[in-house]
Amino acid sequence: MRYATTRAVVLSSRPLGEADRWLTLFTRDQGRIDAVVKGVRRTTSRWGGRLEPFNVCDLVLYRGRTRATVTSAQLVDVFRHLREDREALTAAAVGCEAAALLFAEGEPEERVFALLRSGLREIDAGFHGPATGAPLVLGFLVKLLYEAGYLPVLDRCASCGAGGRALAFSAARGGLVCGDCLGDGVPITPEAIAALHAAVALPLAELRAAPPSAAVEEALRDLHLLFAYHAGTRLRALRFARL
Repeated sequence: MRYATTRAVVLSSRPLGEADRWLTLFTRDQGRIDAVVKGVRRTTSRWGGRLEPFNVCDLVLYRGRTRATVTSAQLVDVFRHLREDREALTAAAVGCEAAALLFAEGEPEERVFALLRSGLREIDAGFHGPATGAPLVLGFLVKLLYEAGYLPVLDRCASCGAGGRALAFSAARGGLVCGDCLGDGVPITPEAIAALHAAVALPLAELRAAPPSAAVEEALRDLHLLFAYHAGTRLRALRFARL
């Protein structure tokens, strides 16, 4: 049993018992972990809003034999704008939910922590259009998939390896497929392929400035299939957004 300090993004929070909460955190040095915070739901709680989802906090954790408990929390980043905008909330939820599902507990992933913090910062700065058509959201998700080892194959047929024209996207085979390998692939337009290439190549700051489009929404729909194939479930944030 021991105490440890860490910086973390609060990915999600759910009630536990009458007064406590169960948090899913993505820490800078320990990766994804679950932890309990006691008494946070009482009206006299000392925690305030410090441990709300999407906040970045410096934490002190007490490591017991079966679980971690948050004993102290200091705010580092509070992304106020994204809490006031439905589309920004959807975008933030996509990134945080994806991180919670793609990465195993207790495996250090400093690059993922940095990506989450950067993604939330860009979302908070504002982006164009609905979340489902925003290049920033597509880029956030594809970069998380890259860090998890699931970057879609976009430069050749994911099935036969040939460089022929891509006509479909196959989640089971990991990316674009040619006309000879359509199988279970979903038809994809050249515009959606271009959107996927841009999402991989461009930094989040540039993607934030790009306009929304139907092509991006199509690409996000296909990428979501790939995510669901590897994670074993679909993102609730996108289901509520009716993607």
